[in-house]
Amino acid sequence: MNINQLRAFVSIVEKGTFSAAARSMGVSQPAVSLQIQALEEFVGVELLDRRTKKVQLTEAGKLFYPSALQIVTQIDNVQHQLEELGDSVKGRLAVGGSTIPGEYVLPKLLGRFKREFPDVSITLKIGDTNEIAEQVISGELQVGLIGAKFSSGQLTSRAFLHDELVFITPSDHELAKQRAVTLEDLRKADFIIRERGSGTRQTIEGFLTTHGMSFDDFNVVMELGSTEAVVNAVSAGLGVSIVSKWAAERSLKLGELVTVKIPGFSFMRDLYLVVSKHVPTRSAGAFLSFIDALDVDEIKP
Repeated sequence: MNINQLRAFVSIVEKGTFSAAARSMGVSQPAVSLQIQALEEFVGVELLDRRTKKVQLTEAGKLFYPSALQIVTQIDNVQHQLEELGDSVKGRLAVGGSTIPGEYVLPKLLGRFKREFPDVSITLKIGDTNEIAEQVISGELQVGLIGAKFSSGQLTSRAFLHDELVFITPSDHELAKQRAVTLEDLRKADFIIRERGSGTRQTIEGFLTTHGMSFDDFNVVMELGSTEAVVNAVSAGLGVSIVSKWAAERSLKLGELVTVKIPGFSFMRDLYLVVSKHVPTRSAGAFLSFIDALDVDEIKP
């Protein structure tokens, strides 16, 4: 039994499939299968039930998993501590972002950071706001950038960037011809929204609440799992939506979409930097210092 076998086992349990585990580890699926086969031969029992689409733990696997996770975590922690002893900044930096900062902001930031700190290995996880915050709390991620405020005594949180939300419509839609639209106009239109847990959705819901409304009052025709999917659906003429200007920028320049003002809906939301209250690793500390020294105007759309 070796650490690579334990890593493969833990990754399969977390990701749900051999293929997803292989992608997250940067190896082939057959390599992961061989690691699990060798591990099961060593312990003498089957740890995973492969008969279902999503791999399930056997009873033996349920007993074995907590110890395997603890071993992998402890070895990772020791490895990080040893990396801290060197003169240069090295090691792993695990960053997460909700959809907008994860797809449109963090790639730019991490690219610049990598040029300054080439010895740091970077991973970027994209999820919804709640998911990223929870993974920072659990220690799976070191730093998160999310689209809504997340209250937790286990995190430090601060506003980092402003993000403008805009109303978008296909360029040939009847509302595209108007200088401004009302909430009543929006209620009649086919509306496309993000899934629950999205920071963008939470911001819009907060605005509607102040006007005594909710999405239940709208003709919601689609609920999609990413902002890019929302923008593409609006570009295809399937409805209208409210999204981050970052996400709509390309389609607006191509003329596929137009923005129309909503009186009373001209505002900026904050994107929040979240960090665990535990002492950060050297690589995470370097990234936070890098962000503090950054001119944020350079990355705005």
